[in-house]
Amino acid sequence: MRYLVTMESVDSGDTPPPAEGAAILEAIVVPSLQTLKDWEDSGKIRGGTLTGRRGAAFVVDAASNEELGDLLQQLPVWGTAEVEITPLDSFVHVVKATGETVNMLKAM
Repeated sequence: MRYLVTMESVDSGDTPPPAEGAAILEAIVVPSLQTLKDWEDSGKIRGGTLTGRRGAAFVVDAASNEELGDLLQQLPVWGTAEVEITPLDSFVHVVKATGETVNMLKAM
């Protein structure tokens, strides 16, 4: 199955001190971005960061919901980001199904 995954940083409302902010970036954000880059380089995902926002969106092919969950839990940002997952239908399937609907409606 193909999924659209959107991950956005949860805003705590407080801006951490610079040293703490740097530690969060170094321990969580940078490794997560590197992992996403590695996945894209290997063809596992296709996507990018959300322009002007603290988040990312990407499309991933996974055999099951469980495989997708296991993959996402590898990201250091997992548990600190809001995640939205949308299953996607393929264009091939939708074109076929829509064509069948058109034929059915014409036969009425």
